[in-house]
Amino acid sequence: MGTQFWWFYDVIAGAALLICIFLSGRKGVMKGIVTALGLVIAAAAAFGISSAAADSLSGSTIKNSSAKKIEKCIDSGTFTEKYVSYLESMGYSIKVDKNKLANILESDVQYDESVAKYVNNINARKVEENNDILLEKIHEGYAVVIRDIAEEALNKFAAETAAETIRRDSSGMQELIPLLMDQENMRPAALYIAEHYTSGAYGTIIRLIVFLTAFIALGLLIVFSSNSLLGRRDTAATGVPSHIIGGLAGVISAAVIVFAIAVNVRLWAVMGSDEMLFFNNEAVEKSYVFKYFYEYAANL
Repeated sequence: MGTQFWWFYDVIAGAALLICIFLSGRKGVMKGIVTALGLVIAAAAAFGISSAAADSLSGSTIKNSSAKKIEKCIDSGTFTEKYVSYLESMGYSIKVDKNKLANILESDVQYDESVAKYVNNINARKVEENNDILLEKIHEGYAVVIRDIAEEALNKFAAETAAETIRRDSSGMQELIPLLMDQENMRPAALYIAEHYTSGAYGTIIRLIVFLTAFIALGLLIVFSSNSLLGRRDTAATGVPSHIIGGLAGVISAAVIVFAIAVNVRLWAVMGSDEMLFFNNEAVEKSYVFKYFYEYAANL
């Protein structure tokens, strides 16, 4: 990734502001306000449409497709093997017995406490006195393993989304682990991962795409229609006060447009798995102004 182009984001925001102020001020108070309101309405409508579309389109079809890909990448030993590797990499200089760990994971127990107890007794001594720290590392192991599985089957963004979901709440692993240990059928485990841990990534992509499409279409429709109704000449667009108020309305238009640009940047960053030279989160975070619009876009 590169961060040397971070300044370009603020340049874009500044250019959008100046252009909108100039054009809106030139149009005058009525057309300036109508354009600003039209863009705000278009953004609000696009937000509602994108949310509805994400809920609809990221349903069973995408989940089933993701589950099929995940199912091809796992078997009954995948989780155990990857978790063994993680536990041995925690820095405690332990050698995990794969069969003993598998027995724990195949048992009807609280996995967190049972794995912590096993790790703390491998060397016949406690490797970690603070049980909360050990449990936190065990939870992180869940996130790392599921992330690796999702990245192999799907993509990096889906994988990171799955990991972050587990970091926020790992309680679902109590239900998922028995499915992952099934000796005969991996389909339920794959469906669980697709539904609970990776579906959010595809919902985000759909929301971003639909928002941009709807915003552009509605924005153009509303602005051109309203300006046509006002006529080619704005009778109120005379005098300094009219141009000043129109320019102020241009600030609102600029804010909406910069937000739409931020949504577009977010989409490219997601599609490029945050590894593109220009479209990446690290570069955006170095900007002074644009990053605040991007924060809202990232939560779309």
